[in-house]
Order: sequence, then C-alpha cells, then structure tokens
Amino acid sequence: MIRNIAIVGFGLAGASAARSLRGQGYDGRIHLFGEEPVLAYDRPSLSKSVLAGVAAEPPPLLDAGWYTAAGVDVHSGERVQQINPAQRRLLLPSGASLSYDRLLLATGARARTLSLPGATLDGVLTLRDQADSSNLRGRLGPGVSLSIVGGGLIGCEVATTARKAGAEVRILESADELLLRVLGRRVGAWCRERLEALGVVVQRNTRISAFEGKGGRVRAVAFADGERVTADVVLVSIGAEPDTALAQDAGLTCARGVPVDATGLSACPDLFVAGDAACWPLRDGGQRSLETYLNSQAQAATAAAAMLGRAEPSPQVPRAWTEIAGHRIQTIGDFDGPGDWLLRGDAEHGSPLLMLRVQSDAVAAALSVDATKDFATVTRLVEARTRVTLPELRDPAFNLRDFLRARPAAGAS
Repeated sequence: MIRNIAIVGFGLAGASAARSLRGQGYDGRIHLFGEEPVLAYDRPSLSKSVLAGVAAEPPPLLDAGWYTAAGVDVHSGERVQQINPAQRRLLLPSGASLSYDRLLLATGARARTLSLPGATLDGVLTLRDQADSSNLRGRLGPGVSLSIVGGGLIGCEVATTARKAGAEVRILESADELLLRVLGRRVGAWCRERLEALGVVVQRNTRISAFEGKGGRVRAVAFADGERVTADVVLVSIGAEPDTALAQDAGLTCARGVPVDATGLSACPDLFVAGDAACWPLRDGGQRSLETYLNSQAQAATAAAAMLGRAEPSPQVPRAWTEIAGHRIQTIGDFDGPGDWLLRGDAEHGSPLLMLRVQSDAVAAALSVDATKDFATVTRLVEARTRVTLPELRDPAFNLRDFLRARPAAGAS
C-alpha cells in the first residue's frame, strides 16, 4: 500500500503533482521539499510583472491554506542531501532520514553561468528565482545600462521589461539572430526588430572575453575583438541546465535531464521525475528536457497518476509561450522537421499571425503572434493530428474550427 509519497522540488512540477495526487483521491502522506524559503510561485512573472515592480512578489501557485487543508507536509528552505533508492529513504540536512513509498524528483533547472574573468563581480547576475528577480529589479532604473548576455526567451523578456523601466538595454547574442533555437530565424528577426523599435540595442555574432570592473563592481563587457561596452549591470541569460545532482548521486545515468519513460518513471523503481529535470519522451520521436510551463504541468499530472498505479503513458508535444515587446507568442510542436510551412495573417502590419508546419496532411507544429483564439484551435489540431488541406489552411477566411468537425486523424482510414 502506498502511504508515503515524497516530492523533492517545490516549483511548478512539484506543486502540481501534490495537487494532482490529492485530486486523484490519494489520502496518504505527501512530503514536499523546496530549497527556497517560500511557497511555490509563478516563475514566468519574475521577468515580467515582478521585475517591472507591478507586483511586489510572484503570485503563488496554490493558496497558502491549500497545503494545510490538503494535509501536505511542506518543508520550505530544506534541500534534500541524498537519496538512498535501495532503502527508499531521503537524507535531510538535519541528518535525519525520511522513508517513502514513491518519490518524485521535480528539482527543475539551474541557470547556466560563464567561466570568464570578472564573472564573479558584483552586478553580474542570473535570473532563476524570486531573489534573483528582486536583486535585478533593485538595480534597474532610468539611465542604468543593462547588458544582457544571450538573446533567448528570458533575455528578450527582460529586455522588454527593463527598457520600459527606462534602462539603457543592450542584448549581446553569440548567434547571428535572436531566439533561433526556440522560435526560428524568421520570428527571431521579427522580435529583434520589435525590440529595436523599443530602443533595445542588439549586437549579434558577439564573442565575450571578460567582464571588467572597478571597486569590485562590473563596469564593462569586453569582447574578443577588443571592443568593449560599458555596463552598470550584466544579466547572463544563456539558458539553464536540468538539476540532476541528486539523481546522479543516486546512481542514475543522466543526459541533460533524468531519462524517464512516458509516465515519468526512471530506471530506478518507485522513482519518478517531472518538469525541467526530466528527459521525457516526445510524441513524434526523441527524448529531451522541455523546460516549459505547460509541459511541466502535464508531466506532473502523468507522474502523479503513475505513482498511484494508474499509468497512462503521455509522450509530450512541446508547447510554450512568451511576451516580447508587447506581443504574445505561443508555440506547439517541434519546429525542426519535414513538411510545408505556411502563414496565416501578417504581423508586420499589425494583424495576428500563425505559422504552421504541415506534415502528412496534419499540422505538426505551430507558432502564433497575438493570435490567441486561433492558436487554441490549432493546438487541438496538433494534439488530435486532425487531417487538414493546404488550400483551406492558407485561406485566412476559412474557419479553422471547421477542420475539427467530423475530420479523422491524418493517416486514419
């Protein structure tokens, strides 16, 4: 009988799993461990409303009273030291240990850093948690020069927020375009133009050699070609690495995340992984850490059910969203793959835009810019592999919902 479930990691995946366990009728003990001394909160707001000062702190994922009402034992500010899978025990900082019947690792990811001269100077920051956001917010203001190393999603979100706060913002990107990995070249270029219209300076193909300082504080960024730019604050935003330290110490082989099956089960019996730390199977092949809000929620629910003996394999379809330069961008599916790309709309002239990858008579991936309503329909098309036809898909007057009415899945007889 399962009477004791431990969840290590008090972010989105951990909190979602605890809620899902109770929602599925589990009435045994739940121990929820988190390194930060606060209850689980909404991390996407750290680069938006919290950084802008619109909100004093990120909204909680669950009301504080829920944990008490649900009988969840919360261990905030407590990092689990070690896992003993053979004995199914956790070693705690106090030296005590805790036994479990099922364990979920939801340890998330840690910000990547740069091993360069000056990387430890005051003012060279990363953004991953509430304390990071508060630290960065306290340093921003009109006229402050902020250099952002990395033109990915977080870097572009912070650039938008900081520029609106009056800071002088510069993005330093090593590739020849922003957001290549997550949004592709065409949308990356469009986002860069919108950011530049806000007054953000974007430098591409950069090779940073050092951070220069004075009196222990950062003052400039130096490049390999001898160029340097002044900076009061530097944000290193070059992605994140799944936090797999506990899993590796427990003997699990990790490759950019803990490999799991489509229920979240690792190679170790009774040990599940969800969220950014999980290397999860994808519906269309392959396996990787997805590092997205929506996928973390879905994985947590799947793993919770599997821990209770209700395994329903759920290979993931990548999905994400962001807000850059005042525009809401949503994605589903993998952009890299065969098929035809087509457009609906014209973001250049202010109308909502959909970019769709069609493969084998079905929409395999999609990206929208300010097309929230149509994107909800496209999401259903992707999930159901609904058969589509290119002429209708290209026609902006055609109602995409008509595809969902009595249409078989692509490939079905």
